Amino acid sequence: YSISEYGIKIMVKFRNGTCLRELNPQTQSGGERSVSTMLYIMALQNLCFVPFRCVDEINQGMDPNNERAVFNMMVKLLDNNEGEGGNNNNKTQYFLLTPKLLNGLQFNERVTVHVVHNGPAIENPLDWDPQRLLRR
Repeated sequence: YSISEYGIKIMVKFRNGTCLRELNPQTQSGGERSVSTMLYIMALQNLCFVPFRCVDEINQGMDPNNERAVFNMMVKLLDNNEGEGGNNNNKTQYFLLTPKLLNGLQFNERVTVHVVHNGPAIENPLDWDPQRLLRR
């Protein structure tokens, strides 16, 4: 056996009346691949414990409806996984790194937002008004 012959094939469909197709760059859009990847990562949540999962710009290319749906699923997953029964699988943290989020997303007490400001045009951090920066 050759290690190069192993892999994972993810089968997806995004429209009623179509057949499942292998997830690949030639068939699905970037947004569809991002949605599929994020759902796959969340599906692994109860199968293998890792202390954190980090996704970088996974929402880039998603249409607003899919971006909102995936974000809401991630928040719901965190809500449902408060370590019931001492199961470490339920204590995974998600780090979503992104240059933008949709307005009006629903957060809860388990979600922490860190805003990174960097660059020569950024005002002095001592002059920041946190309430102005964070609008929920």
